[in-house]
Amino acid sequence: MARKGVRLVVVCEDDEHWKFARHAFLRLGYHNRELRPFISPSGRGAAEHWVRKRYALEVRAHRRRVASQKVGLVVVVDADTETTEHRHNQLSSELADAGLPQRTDGERIVLWIPRRHIETWVAYLLGNKVTEDEDWKRRMQGQDYRPPAYRFIELYQRSDDRPADLLPSMSLAYEELACLS
Repeated sequence: MARKGVRLVVVCEDDEHWKFARHAFLRLGYHNRELRPFISPSGRGAAEHWVRKRYALEVRAHRRRVASQKVGLVVVVDADTETTEHRHNQLSSELADAGLPQRTDGERIVLWIPRRHIETWVAYLLGNKVTEDEDWKRRMQGQDYRPPAYRFIELYQRSDDRPADLLPSMSLAYEELACLS
């Protein structure tokens, strides 16, 4: 299932975020060459801070490219111990600080903000009983991200039949993902 050449820039905190997003978008029918990752350099401070600072730059570039190309922007950043809404607000503030208008419904800009970590989503998608208050980061190390990413897309495609215990941050991610269709 080809996506007709829509290229996605994926800004993420680390390799785990990239692996999850990459496999999810490949499952949706994107081709590897349509995915362009920007991953926070390791050892240079807080990765979520790097993503937040990179966000305004990528939104500006996205808006320039969108006039002549089929492009989308995906940002994958953990909420950590904050709320997903708090991280959304921080990203909105980055746009305001850069003098950029806020996202609109018609833009192909997607924010995936797992609470606490991407590993929380992975644990849930692998069938574990989880809450978004638990820290699954260390327990999910070394995990193959393909099966949980495929399950993530399977649940996305079953919009009328999702589990009642779906993680709230994952539900928000599904709403965000709809703008790429």
